[in-house]
Amino acid sequence: MKVFSINKWAFYGICILILALPVSRQWKLLATGKKATGTVLEFTMIVHENLGGNREIQYVSEIQFTADGHTYKTYGPDNTEYEVGRKINVMYNPRDPEQNCLLTFSSIYFNDYFILPLVLITLWLAFYLSFNSYLRRAKKMTWK
Repeated sequence: MKVFSINKWAFYGICILILALPVSRQWKLLATGKKATGTVLEFTMIVHENLGGNREIQYVSEIQFTADGHTYKTYGPDNTEYEVGRKINVMYNPRDPEQNCLLTFSSIYFNDYFILPLVLITLWLAFYLSFNSYLRRAKKMTWK
């Protein structure tokens, strides 16, 4: 019987890939976008329409940045309050500055999409721990 094993470097590599999924959603902006410095104006309330068509009230930080001589507004992640006046780097599409993302940990990771990497990392960890437990048991049996 051949027993396969997963070494710790493969385990860590796959963990890093899973945790990088939220960053990969913005890869094009991060790779080809232009950088601007935005300023937090206020913590405000907006009405957001979700996928089901329902409207929800969200509290967000409003951020203003300048691109090609025009001023644009963008919003931080839901329910995350940035200090008024704080400077935040913004990556934007040079052809359409309305397509942008904030270069902060909370704006990249604290969104609805983060549930997928969370579920994947939990499943990967459960698989790895149960598989290695099986390997330890199989090795103990062959030693006897």
